Amino acid sequence: IGSLTSGGAERVISTLSNELIEEFEVVIITFRKSDPFYRLDAKIKVVSCFDHINKPTSFFQSLKLNYAILNKVTAIVKKEQIDLIIGFITSANIIAALAAKRNRIPCLISERNNPLKNRITLFWRVLRKQIYPKADHLIVQTNDVKHIFIKMLNSKRITVLPNPISSDLSKHRKPNVSREKIILSVGRLTSDKGHDIIIKAVNELNLSEWKVIFIGDGANKKKLNDLIKSYNLSHQIEILSDIKNIEDYYSKASIFVFASKTEGFPNVLLEAMHFGLPCISTDCDYGPADLITDGANGFLIPVDDQEKLIQKMDQLIKDDALQLSFSEQAKITTANYTSEKVALKWQALINNYIKK
Repeated sequence: IGSLTSGGAERVISTLSNELIEEFEVVIITFRKSDPFYRLDAKIKVVSCFDHINKPTSFFQSLKLNYAILNKVTAIVKKEQIDLIIGFITSANIIAALAAKRNRIPCLISERNNPLKNRITLFWRVLRKQIYPKADHLIVQTNDVKHIFIKMLNSKRITVLPNPISSDLSKHRKPNVSREKIILSVGRLTSDKGHDIIIKAVNELNLSEWKVIFIGDGANKKKLNDLIKSYNLSHQIEILSDIKNIEDYYSKASIFVFASKTEGFPNVLLEAMHFGLPCISTDCDYGPADLITDGANGFLIPVDDQEKLIQKMDQLIKDDALQLSFSEQAKITTANYTSEKVALKWQALINNYIKK
């Protein structure tokens, strides 16, 4: 993977590594050095290709950088006597597949984003089409994404495995928590996450007794803060970044709102439901519909539907019994996503390819 900073794929890698270290030796190869944001078992080895990577300013520089990364990964795989390599996210998948071929070992690749909307350059899209079939197996997170990649790989070489819920999070769940009048939303502060329509909904609803907390960081942070100020909502809406104790917010909030326009699989929605938060989510591609049955364990609304968001937020805020029902059903829904259960499926897949 590129690095071990905060993020969905980084969380999944850390969670899986902590589980798989009980059965395998685990080495995490990052393109650039970074302090792991999520806890890693002391037995896990982290090796970085470079201490720092300067962003390339031309196609030639990008080509040169990625060739250098490929050479480094190839050398690390050989030095560490690695038996199987797993890639996470498009560019790392391509590097992993090529390094595996050079070392004559099996390779699993893992697609984490919506392949139809993931904003990768033409260069990486062409490479993905050429290199993905060279990998031994592709892991995706939903059946809908699997159907997209069937054109590229035989369906027998594609497995659907959901994201695991971190055991570090699970252990912080409490049976009875005192929830506050907080509406929570978690995710990178980018246009794709739709934070602006949540802010506009809060402005329309006039929720004087409620507080809204966004947790995340990204390019839109200033823009969103400016929007909050323009509605005179700075006293009510807060943006927090680099939060490591996310479980405290899942435990004390009363409602979770997720307005994303596109997903590979929404980790934060899964985590919020695991903590029993009643959720409202956009029905974006892909993932939310795999978790939420509209009206049964949460609400699904169309992407960018401001009026529907306002309506469902208002309904859920005013109905304590519905909040309780969604909360109980959400916890039941997420029972199959625990790190232990998901890691066993990964372990079985790895054992199909690794040499005993």
